[in-house]
Amino acid sequence: MKNESKVGMFQLMQDVGLGNDTEICQYLALDYLMSILKTDKYFVKRKKFFIDKREITIPLRLQFELTPFGRKLSPEQIKRMDEKNKVIQHFETKLSSLLTSCWTERVTENALMWDRDGERHKACIKTKVGDFVSAFRNTKFKIWCGKMLYEPINPMLISEDLIWYKEPFFSDEREIRFYFSTDFSKIVSDEENNDGVFIEVKKEFLIHEIILSPYIDKNAAEELKQSITETYGIKTTISKIQV
Repeated sequence: MKNESKVGMFQLMQDVGLGNDTEICQYLALDYLMSILKTDKYFVKRKKFFIDKREITIPLRLQFELTPFGRKLSPEQIKRMDEKNKVIQHFETKLSSLLTSCWTERVTENALMWDRDGERHKACIKTKVGDFVSAFRNTKFKIWCGKMLYEPINPMLISEDLIWYKEPFFSDEREIRFYFSTDFSKIVSDEENNDGVFIEVKKEFLIHEIILSPYIDKNAAEELKQSITETYGIKTTISKIQV
């Protein structure tokens, strides 16, 4: 991948039109949002612990050689498939440990996102790409940022570039992804046995605005809105979507 910019701890990856002023948002559990506000710590999960298992593994179809119906694989095809599987397993092991934060450039409310993963007590936080990175100025990690590319994965792309590719059926997400690593020369995943790390964050950069889920009781949402606004000075609104 070609880089558009590299400043300090931050490297902006491949996509034309993606910059520091790009607005992004993230849907997250309400109790996690309150934890961020109270503790000034942001949790970055390892890719292998994502709920959607399709996010974790390289598509199964890439592991097989195609032959006409009823015809056996040739010795060359079998050898090629075995070699390809070894490469796939290597990259799955390496990339699955990456510390990953997923956002979307779809900054208008999305009804499907409010109900995704069966978790309805959510909030949506808004920021900009550059401010997200600025929120982590005291961390040891370097940060990569890029748009996910929703294209059929070619077996020839079995390389570190795979971290920017998703299958086409994810395309409605319009995802902006951040990877936290310790080395700018290559994507590095540490092998610590945990599901992620908490990183100190400046919430005034991380959160420009909060939208509360339409599934939260209206009275409770009004009280929460007032409490967050008064306590943290962050613009907070209640979803306008009717459910």
